[in-house]
Amino acid sequence: MKVKGVKAPSHTPKAQVTCEPCPMFRCRRMYSPKSYHGYRTLCYLSLHESSKAVTKIDNPLYFAIFETVILGSCNGVVCLCTTEPDNEIAFWNPLVRKFKKIRLAPAKCIEGLGRGICIKGFGYDHVNDDHKVVRLVQYCSLYNDIVHSTIEVFSSKTDAWREVRDFPYYLCYRRNFNTFAVGALHWLVSLKPEAKFDFRIAAFDLTTEELCLLPQPDFANEMVRLNLCVLGGCLSMVCNYPRKHVDIWVMKSYGVKDSWTKLISTADVKLIKESDFLRPIVYSRSGEEVLLEKNFERLYWYHLENKTVKRLKVPGMPRLFVTETFTGSLVQVNIGSASGSGTKKEKTEDKNDRKRDDFLSKGFRLVL
Repeated sequence: MKVKGVKAPSHTPKAQVTCEPCPMFRCRRMYSPKSYHGYRTLCYLSLHESSKAVTKIDNPLYFAIFETVILGSCNGVVCLCTTEPDNEIAFWNPLVRKFKKIRLAPAKCIEGLGRGICIKGFGYDHVNDDHKVVRLVQYCSLYNDIVHSTIEVFSSKTDAWREVRDFPYYLCYRRNFNTFAVGALHWLVSLKPEAKFDFRIAAFDLTTEELCLLPQPDFANEMVRLNLCVLGGCLSMVCNYPRKHVDIWVMKSYGVKDSWTKLISTADVKLIKESDFLRPIVYSRSGEEVLLEKNFERLYWYHLENKTVKRLKVPGMPRLFVTETFTGSLVQVNIGSASGSGTKKEKTEDKNDRKRDDFLSKGFRLVL
């Protein structure tokens, strides 16, 4: 199969960036007695403030019945989603406290084959200035043959949901994160269902809506746990060899195999002991350290030159969490206004409520 890269964006997004990337957390445990089942608490941490502390922030989907998932963050917008069968989406700018809320149509169900696999991702089409939700739906028979496998795209600009193209690969690591980098969403796949260690990187360009395979680093693929992520705007791959060591690769020139560089290779016991999941989050401001998330419960700074590891402890950190980086901007999503009190359920709004929310939001923007 011919391998071709997805071109990097030809220009920067229109949004005005006002801060550096900082972690946002979705708690994996709930502490509020008023909450329903599921995880809904969102927190924010600025790594560049002198007094670091985790702050709870409003969740536009807090009153949904099902769990809140962060699909991703790009161009100043965070995409939140409730788990199926609810499928409520919020395009949310925490900086200006505005959001746009939509309910997606359910994924296609094929009788006799159960629910299949449904993986959602979020990204930004810089050419058309459009935030998009991508849904990959795949059904396989009892003999592991692909029966139905498609990519569907929801556009926030048109509020339209459409089926784009077939997806001819087998998904690996079904609970793996969708990785948005350089204008494309990425998944780990295989060409055959029985290929346990024959991993490939599939890329879906959100502008051209083309699908391709990317070259991967030359790693030892026996007994390895892989994870795709993004670091410093570059696609990266974590190769976790249980109880041995962890390698983190970065693709410095997108689509170029020789540009894969092994950024980190460590056997530090703090990182590899009982490690089921490890991924890089963000560089430090100096560029000398990388923030790593381990097992959804701890953060570590890794010094690239000294190869030392130190744990990051911050007041207010939840015991378990999922991390997403957020870069603030003044991009507008036009509909809705996040509640400041977090105590009022707003399933529906009349015209007077919408006018009041728009007025308050405009006033808030004027203060900025």
